[in-house]
Amino acid sequence: MSSHVRVGSITLTLLLPMLLVLLSSPMSMQVQAADSCAGDTSPIRWNETAQHLSLVPFHNGMWWGGWDDDGMYYEEGDMDRSDSDTSFPPTYDAELSPEEPWMYETWMRPRLEPLEENHYTTLLIGNDSVGALRVNLSADYRTTVCITLQDTDLNPVNGDIYLLTTEEYESYTSSYHSAHDSSDMFYNDFEQSLSNIPPEWRSFNFLGWKTYRDSHEYEQVSNVNFALNLDGPEIYSSFFTGTNWQDFYIVIDTWDNVHDNDAESPNSIVAADVTIITTERSFILPPFTVSLVFMVAFLGTLAIPFILNAKYMKAGLGVRQPEHHNVPSLATPPEYNPAPPQIIPTEKEVVELPQSSPFEQPVTQHLPPPDSEPSDGQA
Repeated sequence: MSSHVRVGSITLTLLLPMLLVLLSSPMSMQVQAADSCAGDTSPIRWNETAQHLSLVPFHNGMWWGGWDDDGMYYEEGDMDRSDSDTSFPPTYDAELSPEEPWMYETWMRPRLEPLEENHYTTLLIGNDSVGALRVNLSADYRTTVCITLQDTDLNPVNGDIYLLTTEEYESYTSSYHSAHDSSDMFYNDFEQSLSNIPPEWRSFNFLGWKTYRDSHEYEQVSNVNFALNLDGPEIYSSFFTGTNWQDFYIVIDTWDNVHDNDAESPNSIVAADVTIITTERSFILPPFTVSLVFMVAFLGTLAIPFILNAKYMKAGLGVRQPEHHNVPSLATPPEYNPAPPQIIPTEKEVVELPQSSPFEQPVTQHLPPPDSEPSDGQA
């Protein structure tokens, strides 16, 4: 493997967490949600698939409140006051309050069916009020919510849109009523002082409220699109109350809440066009895969320095170093090690000797010595 490939693989490993964060950013989720806002819709079956709720400044639904009960007590000499004068507190404005009593007098909340259909509806929200849709989201479906805010003259209006669970909506309701109750201003002032608490400390703020997963809050917007995938049924567990099933509340806010960057009251009736598109999910990963992926990425990041160090320490092992010779001088004879000559093997010629008979005696010829002279008789 070349060095360029190694550097590229290490760089890709280091940039992988950043790419995952970029792909899961709210901007990319809104783009995906905007592409899924179209589809066939059906009317909402109220109190079966969804419930319409409202919070208004002239009605306190909490147990310590009771603006409607103020008319039961009269000062002496004030018994001639008519019922019309005590029906609502001075903050009530009929022209800016389109809500009906069944929207904010909700003592009983029926069990809803899992949301598996596409719906479209329009909510009319009064000034300084809250409109909410209570739904039961299903983990088997991907839910896309598209909301557009405008006034009765079809002009865009800025507002705040939140996604809350049942537990979070109850805290939000308490915050709304404490802000509109003159006898509870100390609570509201203390809550305002904690409104700018950092996200990592919000879970310890017992007075404030936060959105679902601390991310689905869209403030000072006239339209918003967001999508939601659940890992499983949303359940809230507490030491005092045990385990409770959590519904979801799509909240359209037109009052100045305790958040620092929220929109002001528009001083008009707001019409919210809400479209809910559900898409069945074909493959659902188990929840532990998220922790597994991040654990592998974290361990891989920790292992990179050790891998690089091991490769660096082994870089000089097993490499043949070239031979170095001393420079010849008068005092040092040159070192010359010629390579041995190459030996080329040659074929040997085989010579066959004649075969001799075993009975054949060798003939020996006697010759006279060279210095002897022949005798007279022999001559």
